[in-house]
Amino acid sequence: MKATGRTGPARATASVAVVLDPARRGVRCAVGAVAPMPLRPLEAERWIASLVDWDNDRALAPEALAAFGEYVAAACIPDPPGDEVLPPAVLHLRRTVAALARRALGRALA
Repeated sequence: MKATGRTGPARATASVAVVLDPARRGVRCAVGAVAPMPLRPLEAERWIASLVDWDNDRALAPEALAAFGEYVAAACIPDPPGDEVLPPAVLHLRRTVAALARRALGRALA
């Protein structure tokens, strides 16, 4: 999934790919366009894979999907050190990554 500032073929503001691996009982996630190379939030992948019921329907609660999105966004766009706050544009990018990760995981589990 990707988010752009315009419709049509344009450079993505952010992109997220989520893949389920039932054989290994794992989840893979890649976040693009927020750094010079794609990022992998490994801790978020392991955490969400531990919540998936691999033997049954693989459904997750909406709260788990939202938490995964926030976990991915925080891993890829961390808080600045000290008392600094993120600029509004970076906060928007973080919210975008969280929404894309949440939606991509929901689609992968459907």
